Amino acid sequence: MNSSTKQIIAVAGCKGGVGKTLVAVNLALALTNNGRRVVLMDGNLAVPDVGISLGLEKKLDMTHFDASDSFSSFIQDGPQGLKVLSPKGEPIWRETVETGHAVRMIESLESLAPTLDTLVIDTAPGLAPDNVALIQAAGEILIVINQEVVSLLDAVRMIRMLYRIYGVRRFGVIVNAVSNRRYGSNQFERLQSYLSDEVEIILRYLGAIPFDKAVAESLTRQQALLQVNPDCRASKAISRIAHQIMAIPVTPPRGRIEFFLPTRIKERV
Repeated sequence: MNSSTKQIIAVAGCKGGVGKTLVAVNLALALTNNGRRVVLMDGNLAVPDVGISLGLEKKLDMTHFDASDSFSSFIQDGPQGLKVLSPKGEPIWRETVETGHAVRMIESLESLAPTLDTLVIDTAPGLAPDNVALIQAAGEILIVINQEVVSLLDAVRMIRMLYRIYGVRRFGVIVNAVSNRRYGSNQFERLQSYLSDEVEIILRYLGAIPFDKAVAESLTRQQALLQVNPDCRASKAISRIAHQIMAIPVTPPRGRIEFFLPTRIKERV
């Protein structure tokens, strides 16, 4: 991939607790280890936790930024050269997060375009308008589910909404915390069957991440799994998924609200 071409990846899942942050953090680190200039962004505007999961000490509040703010002040140094766009500290409670706030974030990130090849966004659970605005602004949308039926049904709802309202047709699917690899492919097949009536939706199975005790250890130590135990089964699965994502052709601009749209249009021309 041309180093000046932007790949924007939203890690999403309608249900909380499926492992989106685990996937986003370690996928970003795996891409960094493969030579990408990666920024990992915490897209949970109400309760950000990427910085907490990585043990970053700097406390920042992104809830009151202005479109004129310099986002370089929000960038923190993560492990192994990864850059992290995330506040740390106590969750900031707000009754609502406006869609306009998410749109201003998308537009204000344009200044970061020369410094990265890949943006990985750890999105919030649910279908709140601000969250959906962030997800649809990405070029690649990765849906994370687990073995629970609820996570499967919630993923169906999210995919249908993104398709019917925003016209998003392509989705990558990752099944997390599986007891065996076969269960991951079975869960993907169930997802396909639920969406069989939406003939234009394209689902791509990127793989399954096995249940691994090393995950709990990494959370306790507030470090990425690929730092704590790069040779465990879950780490190796995430690394395989990262290689698949690197092989996906970068999605061209679609002309709606998107990350780095002016820069990507110039690159395309």
